[in-house]
Amino acid sequence: MKINKWKLLSVKDVSPGKWFPIEERVYQLPNGKIVDDFTVTTLSDVAMIVPITKDNKVVLVNQYKPGVDDVMIQFPAGRIEPEHKNMDETAKHELEEETGIMVQINQLSQYAKFTGFSTKASEIVYAYLATECEFNSIQNFDPTEDIEVMTLSFDELDELIENNTICCSQTISCWELAKKKFPNIFN
Repeated sequence: MKINKWKLLSVKDVSPGKWFPIEERVYQLPNGKIVDDFTVTTLSDVAMIVPITKDNKVVLVNQYKPGVDDVMIQFPAGRIEPEHKNMDETAKHELEEETGIMVQINQLSQYAKFTGFSTKASEIVYAYLATECEFNSIQNFDPTEDIEVMTLSFDELDELIENNTICCSQTISCWELAKKKFPNIFN
């Protein structure tokens, strides 16, 4: 059986504010039925970076996340912004902004993409590996950010995931996919 896409008939912006864009969409299903009250958040795409230092430590950030009302350990990440040309530039910018690590584009490798909430959100997370990282710049936080930088061994990171200290699905996905795609680095 072939699965067909829904036909988008109309879109209306019903965003409650700039921090959470929402569209109310009307779709026609393949069987002809109309769904006239489907909402989707149109948050912009994200670059998430797995930074590995020259001495084989992994760099993470610890910061407050209002959605879950908790301080979370995650990989550096950020949404594409109008001044970024592409996701590679977003990854480079966010890594420097959040950690003080400035890398060259050739030190970045985009190795995966995935969605977290594909029924109700358009956001795609692009996973990057950054190698040979050095703390060679300064952090330059957004006005809402307060970030602690952490460096861990690969085993320490695995342990924090196993004991649920790190529970961010995007961070876990990026880490596990990086280990599979780059076994020469992580073994």
